[in-house]
Amino acid sequence: MNAMTHPIHIRPATQADEQTIQQFVKIGGLPPINLKWPNFLVAEQDGKPVGMGQIREHGGVPELGSLVVLPEYRHQGVASRLVQALEAKSGLPLHLFCERHMETYYARFGYQRIRFWQAPAALRLFALIPFTLPRLMGVEVILMRKV
Repeated sequence: MNAMTHPIHIRPATQADEQTIQQFVKIGGLPPINLKWPNFLVAEQDGKPVGMGQIREHGGVPELGSLVVLPEYRHQGVASRLVQALEAKSGLPLHLFCERHMETYYARFGYQRIRFWQAPAALRLFALIPFTLPRLMGVEVILMRKV
């Protein structure tokens, strides 16, 4: 099934999506941090969730996070649609954490890598978890911002 032949619909998550959100985050190998369903948008195709992402708030600083698309729906524009919808929901500036290899993907949307000390204080406090735990496992996490 291809997203081009069946349209993708983006909608706000509901409480009924709570378990699906947890499953998607696990599928994406993402840390299950602050998974609150009201913060999520869900991408659906034919009524089936195929992707999702959220905007978390850290002391008034928005962060795009938990962006996951099911493997069989990747490379079809689902994540791009979610990023655009999440940006429209949140406004700018917007920050995100990602693994180093995803830097070029997010750069396509105008995100630029920033140093830890360039982030707002509320985000730096939160960043201690995403920066420290993955590094212990050999994964480099970077911080990006779009203004």
